[in-house]
Amino acid sequence: MKYKAVFFDFDGTLMDTSEGIFAGGVYAMEHVGLPPVPITDRRRFIGPPLHDCFRILYGVQDKKTLDDLVREYRIYYHKEGRFLASFYPGIVEVLKTLKERGYILAVATMKNEDLATEMCEHFDILKYFDHILGLNLAGTNSKADVLKLGFDLMKLKPEDCVLVGDTEIDSKGAQEAGCDCIKASWGFGYVPGDPETIDKPLDILRLV
Repeated sequence: MKYKAVFFDFDGTLMDTSEGIFAGGVYAMEHVGLPPVPITDRRRFIGPPLHDCFRILYGVQDKKTLDDLVREYRIYYHKEGRFLASFYPGIVEVLKTLKERGYILAVATMKNEDLATEMCEHFDILKYFDHILGLNLAGTNSKADVLKLGFDLMKLKPEDCVLVGDTEIDSKGAQEAGCDCIKASWGFGYVPGDPETIDKPLDILRLV
């Protein structure tokens, strides 16, 4: 075993959550009164914290408007959007195999931690994870913060851990936290052919 623990990003790595996320963005936009955004821009909406998503995609800088957008998004996402998701082929098999091989598994996401836990439970993968780590009231506000919290909880060194993620947010967060990153090309950031990426979840098994 090269690593003792494997961290997984959620959106775009474990699950394709784009349908619910895009629908939540449209819902929030309509309820706050902003004009629609071309669908070609919407990939940029997945990955960063919500306030940053709306700031980047819509150019909104006003704090009250950003707060309103995030509130409306969460209303929709909690009610409907979180259930509009599907696993990438092979992911569940990978989780099961890693667990059987004795790896410590964790989710490291920029989602709210409670929401990530609820989604893992709903989609029946909570049983594979030792920790669900995300944004919380304790002050985690970056991918590096989330990873460092995981290292502390597991009492592991960064070099004992690897993050599987699909965007530059993941690879930069891993670099800042001091651990390796496996770059997945099936999600919302990297694409097949990008340097040092893998194209299918089963490739994870040979790299850890």
